Amino acid sequence: MKKGFLSFVILMFFALLPTRGTAETFKLGILHGNLDIFEYEISVVRLALEQAEGDHELIVIPLPNVTQERILKLLEYGHQVNVFFTGYSLERENTFLQVDVPLTRGLLGHRVFVRKAQSPPLSNIQTINQLRQYIIGSGLGWPDTDIFEAAGFEVAKATYANLWPMLDKGRYDLFNRGINEASTEIKQQREKGYQFTVDENVLVAYPFDYFLYLNKKSTRLHQILTEGLQKAHANGTFKKNFFSHPVIRTALKQFPINQMQLFQLDNPYVSDRIRNIPYSYWYHIGSPDDDIPSE
Repeated sequence: MKKGFLSFVILMFFALLPTRGTAETFKLGILHGNLDIFEYEISVVRLALEQAEGDHELIVIPLPNVTQERILKLLEYGHQVNVFFTGYSLERENTFLQVDVPLTRGLLGHRVFVRKAQSPPLSNIQTINQLRQYIIGSGLGWPDTDIFEAAGFEVAKATYANLWPMLDKGRYDLFNRGINEASTEIKQQREKGYQFTVDENVLVAYPFDYFLYLNKKSTRLHQILTEGLQKAHANGTFKKNFFSHPVIRTALKQFPINQMQLFQLDNPYVSDRIRNIPYSYWYHIGSPDDDIPSE
């Protein structure tokens, strides 16, 4: 009897343990509630779950009028969302479980500048000091803000929603945006009556991207996303999704990257952990491996 009971207990114990095939639910918070801007990033999360073992569910949760810092607090305390992508920072790396795969292959760290349509283009900018004469708009709490300030720029800070009317009123000169974000955002702002354009003369690049973050207790979810994205890189589906997605293709085709005046900025806030991410996980301008495939 005792031996049979012990065997039953052991079997029940292992039956209750999570297995690699256990289905999990991922509740992905979306900053600004703007699904159009983040359509590509959402596709990467879907790809991770498709590549991972198990039949997992993704619930996309738009969070309009909720600041980035507030969403991170929701994530930290385990409320409403259990996964969130946001720009890398050392604080976020230390506070959360971070999936060490850059979602846009670092394309987010390639920054173009939105200006008023009637403002002069940046065609005469040849040096970084010339570019520093312009006031750069950037968000409150954004890692980009710290990077530009560390590089010697004057930065006008506000919420994302307020930065657009501030640019329209001339409170600052140039709104820095990821090259993969700019086109969608300009279209949205034109629908609101604003006349902005993306300057195609200057490109600023620094090591930076969106990463996926989870609560420290969500080790199982972190494992699924990590393994799924690593598998996608290994079998080529990550790069296939990258180059085929309309948001990325539009960005890479719209901007004459190889002809733009490129300024490389240091990002003093990245850890060795980020610097040691595999080379192939990043996008490299001019590399034959990163030429846009023909359709």
